[in-house]
Order: sequence, then C-alpha cells, then structure tokens
Amino acid sequence: MLVRLWSPAFKIDGNSREPIEFRPGLNLVEGGAEAENSIGKSTVLEIIDFAYGGKRFLSSDAVRLPQAVGHHPIYFTIRLSGVDFHYSRDTSRPDLIQPYIDKNWTTPAGEALGIDEYLNQLLTAYGLNELGTSFRDLVGRFCRVDVSELSLLDYPLASVPQEPAAKGAAALLRLLNVYQEIEKTQRALTKAQDEKKLLNSMAKSKLSRYISITKKAERQEAEDLLQAARNELARHKVKVDLELFEERDKAEAEQQQLRAQLRPIETSINAFRGRLAAVNATLNGESRITTDDLEHFYEYFPNANKELLETVEMYHHKLVGILREQLLEQQQLYETSIAALQAQASRVISSIHALGESVELDDEIYQESGELVATIRQYEQQIEMFDKTQAIEARRKELKAELEQAIPRKLNSLAAAINDEMREFNRALYPDTKRLPPILSFKLGRNAVTYDFDHNGDTGAGNKSKNLILLDLAILQLTPLPFLIHDSALTKQIAFDPVRNLLSLYEETRHLESQADEPKQVFYSFDAAKAYGETALGSVENTRVIKLGEGPHALYGFTWNVEKEGANK
Repeated sequence: MLVRLWSPAFKIDGNSREPIEFRPGLNLVEGGAEAENSIGKSTVLEIIDFAYGGKRFLSSDAVRLPQAVGHHPIYFTIRLSGVDFHYSRDTSRPDLIQPYIDKNWTTPAGEALGIDEYLNQLLTAYGLNELGTSFRDLVGRFCRVDVSELSLLDYPLASVPQEPAAKGAAALLRLLNVYQEIEKTQRALTKAQDEKKLLNSMAKSKLSRYISITKKAERQEAEDLLQAARNELARHKVKVDLELFEERDKAEAEQQQLRAQLRPIETSINAFRGRLAAVNATLNGESRITTDDLEHFYEYFPNANKELLETVEMYHHKLVGILREQLLEQQQLYETSIAALQAQASRVISSIHALGESVELDDEIYQESGELVATIRQYEQQIEMFDKTQAIEARRKELKAELEQAIPRKLNSLAAAINDEMREFNRALYPDTKRLPPILSFKLGRNAVTYDFDHNGDTGAGNKSKNLILLDLAILQLTPLPFLIHDSALTKQIAFDPVRNLLSLYEETRHLESQADEPKQVFYSFDAAKAYGETALGSVENTRVIKLGEGPHALYGFTWNVEKEGANK
C-alpha cells in the first residue's frame, strides 16, 4: 500500500507541506466547500498514479505550463508485506526510479532503477507476475483521473478511448486468473484446425505417398497389406538364413582342404630359407674361423694340435674362394624356389579369403529385402499419419466443445459473480429504491474474448458514472487489484444520497487485502462536502489525507489560472 507522498514543490501559505500520510481503504483528497477548480485535487491523484508508474502526470498543467511548477521530484513510500520501500521519481527523468534507505528520502540506496525494473518489482510484490502481462496493463485501467474518463463510461475496461474491447476483457480475465487458460485453449484449437486442414489437403492432392489414407476402410486395407509385407519379409529372412548357412558350411570345408594344401608349401619355404641363409653366411664370410677364435680355443684346450687346425682352416678359406660361383648358383636357386612357393601360397590364401566373401548376400537379395522394407515403412507411415489425423480431429472436437460449452460457462460464472457484487453495491447506494444495476457480459469469439457493459435501460451520464464505479468496486472485491483511483468528475452528476452511501462503500475496502499482504486502497478526490450532509462530513473527516483550497492553500501554494496584479490586460 502507498504509505507516504511528498515533494518539495508542495506548498501551503508559502511553506513546504508535510508528507501526505495514507491509510488502508479510502484516502480522500478534499477540495473546497465551493468545489473550486484547479487547486490540485486531480493533480494529487495523477501524482499517486505517477508513483505507481503512470505517465499522465507528465502532461499535466503543473508540469507542462511555463507559468506553473515545471519539472520536480516526487518522493513516496510503498509498504509491501510489512516492509517500507522508499523511492523518488522526477518528472525530468521519469524513466528512472531512485530508491532510498531512509523514510526521509535523504540517502540513496545504490543506483536508480529503470522504470521497467521498478514496475516488474511491483508486479511480483503484488503477486501479479503469473498473469502474463505488465503491472500498468492491470492497474492503469482503474486509475480514473479527470473528466477524460467520462468518455469510457460505455467501455469501462478500456485504458484509452478506442481501445479494442478484447484488450480490456483480457486484462480483467487476467485479474480473474482465467485468461491464460482460455488463450491456451484458443491457440490449441487454432493449431489443431490448421494441422487437420493441411493434412486433409495433402491427402486429397496426393502430394505425399505417406498421406493418402482418409477413411477407416483404407486404413484397414493398408493394415492388411502391411501384415502381408511383414510376413513376406520374415519368409525371405528364413530363406536367406538357410542359404547363408549352406554356403558357409561348404566354404568352411573347402577352406580346410586349402589350408591342408598350404601347410607343406609353407614347410618347403622354411626349408629353402634355411639353406639360403647358410649359403649367404658362407659367401659373406660369417662362417670363417678367425685367429682370435683359435686363441680363445687354445685357452681351453692347450694340448690341441695348433698346426693341424690352422692348416685345415687355411684350406677351408681357399675352398670357399674356389667354390664361390657354385655358391652363387645355389643362392639364386634357393631364392627362385622360395619365390615360386610364396606365389603358390598366396594363391591358396586368396582362395581361402574368397570363400569367406562368398557367403555374403548378393545384390539381388539385397534389393529384394530393401523393397520389402520400403513397402513396410510406407504402409506404417500411411497408417501413422491417418491415426495422427484422427487424433488431431478428436482433439479439435474436444477443444471446440470446450470453447463452445465449458469456457462460456466459466465466463458466464465470472460475469455472474461480478454482476452479483455490482447488484449488492447498487442496493447499498439506493437502499430505498429498487434501481436496476448494470450488467457485464463476456462474448467469446474465435480468437478473443470481448465484453459488453449494459447500463440496463438508463443511459444518463450520472447512471453511467455510477455503474463504472460499481464495476471498479466489484473488481477490487473479487480480484488481486491493489487499489483504485477515482476522480470527483465521476460523481459530479450522481445524486447526493448515492454519493453519501458511496463513501461508506469506499471505506469498507479497508477490510480487503492485496496479494502483497497489505490492505487495499481507494484514492478519491471530493469537494463541496457540506452539500452532502453530516454523514458525508463524518466520512470526510475520518478518511481525509489532504485538504486543498484556493491560492496559498492549493497543492503548490498558488494557482496559475489567476491573473497576477500588474499583468497586462
């Protein structure tokens, strides 16, 4: 709730005014006994709206006219869940909100908040953040300041003249916490209708072989063909498995025979490699006994015949030289034999490998299996798309029935609750006569909900103003809307007795609590209190938060619609 409001520009008799202190329920801004104009009653309401993020005050005479006040700061305190938050907002930079740590607004608490951040904080603090719209969209429609509101008497949920009725209905349904449910149903129905239309068009145009079934009989036929294709694929698989088994068994037998042929070839290769190694060693001198070798031998056998051994070794060296050509011939023979045997072995190994590849499926078998799989997939997708189309149609019918039956019942129930409240309030205003109350009704369209506000046969300006007030009070009663702002212009054309009773209804709002765990409030400007009698004077005395008058008793300590002395005439 709004707790305090002040500006250094507020004056009385040339001195700064004390901060305006607010209370739960009705907060009355009182004007003069003669209903004087331009003393600041509506301006106070605009400033309260300004504290809650409104913009109307920025174009007010007080700010706009050069002979008036001009730009100035507004300081205020809002209590949320028992905690006071202190802020200021200056008309020269309205997109920034400065927080303070103290109630006298002397010590800033960090950087200024952007207006959107500030409004989002209010949206959350008042428990409205789940409703899917902005704080101003919800509360701004019920900040009714100045005579401009009289143009909205037939469309009381509009935030500005000519606004589509659907927007006002959406804001109210959000406050009633049903808009998102209705919107979700409408969007789902539109989506289901669009999807079904697309699938039907594709089926009729034969643009896709997978979207061609439109009747249950066609689905059954596709189901039968699908099962036949699955059976054929199963038989084909069994046949292929048997053929592969026989081929593999035959191949393994042939591989065993070939491996038996390969073993003697590998043995011969190894034998020739041994002989070749001996010849190569001889030709390279690797088998010759050296003098160092004999010396080591003599160490172990000192009685050996040295002369005989050295003579034999000498003849052996000479023999290698004589037989070199024959050794080279043997070397070539062994190498040629090894190469021939390796070629023979390679052919046998290739045959073994070939037998392994021969057991794979050939191209014809692959093609036959692929065609069966493709046929099965086609039938499966045709059936799947038909079933999906049927599910979409069932969902469409369900959503359509909900929009045509369940949601209208809910809307009628909500409208009935609001109408009941307005009826009770209307009786409170006219306890001695049976005046007809206004009637609110919702209208459900294909894409949006609109509303109608029926004045029930009485289209006089006073009755329309009264009906708008009744609607606001009903909404304050039934929804989490935290406050109302009503200008005296709304009650100017209403008879005295109902206005006296209206003050009591306003006062009763102190028992309502907002989602921020704080009392709800009504900010109302009122003047010429004496004309309404003693009861009204008592209400004014109990609920007045500021009293304004002409000249030095105006909100800013002067009025700018009075010609100054000495001015040119």
